[in-house]
Amino acid sequence: MIGRLWKNLVVVAGLVVAATAASGASLEDIKKRGELVIGLEAQYTPYEFFKDGEIIGYDVDILNKFAKKLGVKVKLVDTEWNGIIPALLARKFDAILSGMTITKERAEKLNFSMPYAEATNVVLIRAKDDSIKTAEDIAGKRIGAQISSAGDKVAKEFQELLKQKGKPGFTDYKLYDHYPEAYLDLNNGRIDAVVNSLSTLAVVMKEQPGKFKYVAGIQGLKAYFGMAFRKEDADFLKFANEQFAEMKKNGELAELQTKWFGQTMETPDAVPAELP
Repeated sequence: MIGRLWKNLVVVAGLVVAATAASGASLEDIKKRGELVIGLEAQYTPYEFFKDGEIIGYDVDILNKFAKKLGVKVKLVDTEWNGIIPALLARKFDAILSGMTITKERAEKLNFSMPYAEATNVVLIRAKDDSIKTAEDIAGKRIGAQISSAGDKVAKEFQELLKQKGKPGFTDYKLYDHYPEAYLDLNNGRIDAVVNSLSTLAVVMKEQPGKFKYVAGIQGLKAYFGMAFRKEDADFLKFANEQFAEMKKNGELAELQTKWFGQTMETPDAVPAELP
């Protein structure tokens, strides 16, 4: 309890400091400040998560490369997912790099970098569950996703599609503050499936061998993760795109993907015209 309280106090303190520190997000502002302030939710393995009291992950490694190029330090602001976009718009940090899916709705409020990982959603189920062989088999099942996530959006849209086909909707639809809670409920039989990105679930299955498997087909349109910026921060967006392009060209991005996912991913060099 004391440890959790201390962590919460540290996060709140970080938000207060970052609210002042990140009042501007032009490259010159960041360089003068000497600090790149980034919002993320540190409960999304392997993109960002706590280990031994430190936030590590694929996104963090990318940020460290960005900061080195700028000659600044990185400050990570651990933020609840359902409040991370409002916090960015309120200038509590410079940008979001936190396994955020590029969606049509989000792109109306924010600008996104070129994709740096695939985010297509699939259905995670228990390894011994033979009742779900296709995505449509989740009709009449108990489904979970994280609140305000792309998986939440995909699951709700798929449920409407099932109903249009004359199939039943979900008997229960549970939203979680963090995905690890959903995986735990799935493993313990409290829900029947979890909707999330394949790149993330591949790591979950690798780290918990024999517990889970997945079924594809819940999302027809491919989805991707991108770094999110306020609309006015065009020079920072340009810098990020240049860095991602260089990392793709010199193989650094592929190396990080192999490190964190055990495989590489094909991603387009620009935000797709058609978004989920």
